[in-house]
Amino acid sequence: MPEKINLTGRWRFTEDFGFGKDSGYAEISQRGKHLTGVLRFSEQIDGEETFIVKQEVSGKINGTRIDLKSHSCEILFSDEDIIYELDTWTGELLPNGKITGNSRDSEGTGGSFTMERESYQISELPDDHQFGVN
Repeated sequence: MPEKINLTGRWRFTEDFGFGKDSGYAEISQRGKHLTGVLRFSEQIDGEETFIVKQEVSGKINGTRIDLKSHSCEILFSDEDIIYELDTWTGELLPNGKITGNSRDSEGTGGSFTMERESYQISELPDDHQFGVN
């Protein structure tokens, strides 16, 4: 019988958007189907200096589909002034425990992302998604 799982925890985060890559982590909290959290990552755009981004996110899990949307952004480190577009992520929780999917910012730039759990917490909430843990 599958165990109930809560996405609460820390996830390694990588994203490729064609002309650059992000690498960092997400800290996610889950209450029922509702998700909140923070993504912190370095962004390396081809030919430009790397900068560090922090985005606060919220979203939902519905079945194995995960939707996250950024509602605030802070540039934590950069040598230049940066205007950063807020992101959305739509992914799928896979049987191997990873989340993979697509991202899009408010200008329409898209990419693909992966999140891989660093730690997890089993939930006792009755409306949490059921998912087999290996």
